[in-house]
Amino acid sequence: MTLSKTDIDALKPGEWVTDDVIDFYFKYLKRKYFPDSKKYVYLPVTLTNLLTERALDSSPGYLKELASDANALDVKSQILGQPRSIRVAFLPIFGDGHWSLLVYRNQKNKLPEFLHFNSHLNSTREYHTQCARTALINLLYVFRQNDPSMVISKESYKLVIKNCPQQTNGNDCGIFVCMYAYVLSSRLAKKEAKSRTSSMQDIIKRISHVSFNSPELHRSEQQLSFSQKNPNKDHPEREELLWKVKDKDVVLPDDMRARITNTIYHESNLPNSRTKHVVTSRL
Repeated sequence: MTLSKTDIDALKPGEWVTDDVIDFYFKYLKRKYFPDSKKYVYLPVTLTNLLTERALDSSPGYLKELASDANALDVKSQILGQPRSIRVAFLPIFGDGHWSLLVYRNQKNKLPEFLHFNSHLNSTREYHTQCARTALINLLYVFRQNDPSMVISKESYKLVIKNCPQQTNGNDCGIFVCMYAYVLSSRLAKKEAKSRTSSMQDIIKRISHVSFNSPELHRSEQQLSFSQKNPNKDHPEREELLWKVKDKDVVLPDDMRARITNTIYHESNLPNSRTKHVVTSRL
């Protein structure tokens, strides 16, 4: 993608971050933490704007048009085509001059959950909660259009307003969205890595217990069943801790701006980089 001088300048302290910077940073988080995984997705601003701004209408013709328009914006990444494979989706929500973060969490054997991280709850709670609710319902509508076997009803989701670090001015909301996404992404990536390591250790441990002089060798397939419960699986309480962003987790806004700026320059200088930094303002 191409970032202009206007985008770079918007990362200076006191400025409002641009849509393209948020899109860039979300793409960077995807490449850094989940490059080959379809379970973790980051929706672009154009797509979340569509989901937020469209009216809620469950008539068949309207839903068909909504899904068609959403899929057209998703034609490159194909995020929406296989909704059942998505475990977590990050949605930057914009409305009335403010950014917030909505996270779709698809839980096994539970209803989907939407977590809303709003850095200015005192003044934007009501309006942005409604923006988030509209986006999540329309997202579920698109999911059902793309996969008719999915059952969507008003009981099919839960919207949770998260207590999270708050901005102290009127221009850091977009930076806080990037910071929330960074904190959550890095945690989820560590959990994925730990889970893979634990699963491999468990497999090796079970293999090592197969006696090569025992008739049990012929039943090794049963002994090595990969469907067994993982004893190292996190407890529900630990799972919930993944989704809490506290003051101690915060990257200070100006530090976050500098971090994103440095990432842009680093990424644009990589061989075969898809990120371009141009020095002229976009017309």
